Amino acid sequence: MNLSNRHLKRFLKNKWMFFGFSRIARSCLFASIALSLSGCMSFGPPSVDRDRLDYINAIGGSWKQQYLLNIVKLRYNDTPVFLDVGQIISGYQLEGTVAVGGSLGSNSVYGDIFSLGTTGRYTDRPTITYTPMMGAYFMHVLMTPIPPPALFMLIEQGWPVDRLFQVGVQKINGISNGMAGPTGYAPDTDFARLLAALKRLQVSRVIGLRVEMSKESKQVGTIMTISKKDLPPEIQADRELVRKLLGLRPDLQDFKVIYGGMSDKDDVIAVQTRAGLQILKELGANVEVPVEHIAERLTYAPIQESGGMTQSLPPPIRVHAAKSRPEDAFAAVKYCDYWYWIDNSDFKSKGAFTFLMIIMTLSEKEEKVQSPIVTIQGN
Repeated sequence: MNLSNRHLKRFLKNKWMFFGFSRIARSCLFASIALSLSGCMSFGPPSVDRDRLDYINAIGGSWKQQYLLNIVKLRYNDTPVFLDVGQIISGYQLEGTVAVGGSLGSNSVYGDIFSLGTTGRYTDRPTITYTPMMGAYFMHVLMTPIPPPALFMLIEQGWPVDRLFQVGVQKINGISNGMAGPTGYAPDTDFARLLAALKRLQVSRVIGLRVEMSKESKQVGTIMTISKKDLPPEIQADRELVRKLLGLRPDLQDFKVIYGGMSDKDDVIAVQTRAGLQILKELGANVEVPVEHIAERLTYAPIQESGGMTQSLPPPIRVHAAKSRPEDAFAAVKYCDYWYWIDNSDFKSKGAFTFLMIIMTLSEKEEKVQSPIVTIQGN
């Protein structure tokens, strides 16, 4: 090929520019590949902390909403429904392409052309499996009373005895906690006095718990201890009050804990605990409801307006109602065109929710009954 000096210089110049742009393109390509590789690497061990925390927050928030919704539904005599999160499978996919193009032409109006483009797509497609709580398993978890030893073990671990007994105990040595609802009855006046005295004894470390093995039956028994050490006059008065209300011998220190409403022995504490469903119904009695819902007979009137009953104890949980969604809520659900929520600053109500989780755990069997599984493929 014969080229004049002018054409030869132009060809060499364009060739140098082409290879110069090629080096730039190669650099960009290598950088894109490196970024893609680093993005893929983030799907490994670094994703564990991120995903675990995200799912913990999501499941925790969903759990609170589920229980709050069922508490509200029971306030309206609606059927409670529970779904357990059985399995979560999270899948990631990252795709990327890099396109490099160019053209050389002396006849082009714009001269030599070079183009570089990148595209990418990220997909997060989790698969979540839900297991409905139903049948025998539903009956066992929601209808089985709390084992008294488990309740006293929580007290030994520092949980407030007054809150635990108010929520989880129906009767102790004949002293009744009452029952909420339109056909319920008020708690005994001695029940509030007993809880207040037990709370002060717990703070003073006068009451304790231990577990013993019976030599005859080879069964594990729970023993509640009321210390006989010297105490300040006000704490000693509480100790004497507890013994008197429960009908316990004043010269004894150890008392056996059993399940039951009453005991005819002065060295036994009979505790009739509540089941999960009963606790949910009791908590539902403290839900604020709109006046129009009471007028339409969708639910019953508040306790203090039903039969002249009044509460001798403050409600263990407060659920508010409003038309608009609350801004700062610990948990919030919508039901019958109203929002029901627990305020995030309500420490006592939040503690009652945590206690609910423990109650359900204590009532679970080792093997769950097989139930239908609902699997949702995320988009």
